[in-house]
Amino acid sequence: MNQSDQEWNPEYIFKFIIIGNSSTGKTSMLQYFITQTSKTKVQQTVGVEFSCKLLEYKGKKIKLQIWDTAGQERFRSIARTYFKNTIGAIIVYDVTNQDSYDALDDWIRDARENGKSDLDVIVVGNKIDMKDQRVIDKDHAEREMKNKDALYIETSAMTGENIDKCFQTLIDQICQKIEKGLIEKDEYNPQLKNPLKQNLTNKTNEAQNQSQRCNC
Repeated sequence: MNQSDQEWNPEYIFKFIIIGNSSTGKTSMLQYFITQTSKTKVQQTVGVEFSCKLLEYKGKKIKLQIWDTAGQERFRSIARTYFKNTIGAIIVYDVTNQDSYDALDDWIRDARENGKSDLDVIVVGNKIDMKDQRVIDKDHAEREMKNKDALYIETSAMTGENIDKCFQTLIDQICQKIEKGLIEKDEYNPQLKNPLKQNLTNKTNEAQNQSQRCNC
C-alpha cells in the first residue's frame, strides 16, 4: 500500500518487536506478512531492521511499526534498546529445535523487563511445515505459554500458514485492552496524541465545509 500516513489517517500506531533465537524464521515471517509471499532464501538479520505496514482490521485503520532483531547473543544488548514504546512482542522459536524453545524464558523476561508495563507477548512456534523434524509438542507448548501469561500460535513462514493470524491476534489483544480502558488510547492514537494538529485539521475541515455551503 503506497498511501502516506496523512492519506491513510491511522486510528492507531502500534510498535512491535520480533525476537527469538537466530535461524528460527523471524525475518521470513515478517517478509511473508509484509509481501504475502514466501522466499526460500532470506538473508540473516544483522542488528535490527525496520518494516512498516498499513492495514485495516475489524474496521480500524492501523499502522504497524515492526522491528526485526537478530537472535545472536552479541546483538541482544542492541535489541533491548528498541523496546522503548513497544506495545507488542513476537517471540519466535523453531518447533524442530529444542534449544530455541528452551531459550523462551530468557526472551520473555527480556521483553517484560525492557518493554512497557502493558506490553503484550505472543510466542510463535515456527516451521510447522517440517512435520517429520518436529521435536516440540504443540499441546505442551500451549500449556507452558498459558502458564507464562503469553499468547501462543504456530506458523509456517514457508507456506504462510497463520502468519497473518499471528499479527492479528496480537493486534486484537491490544485493541480489546484499549476498549476496556486497560491501555491509554491517547498514547497510540496519532490524532489524540497530537491534539494541536487534530484541532488544526478540524478547523481546516470546518472552513472547507463552510466554503462548500457558500452560494456566492
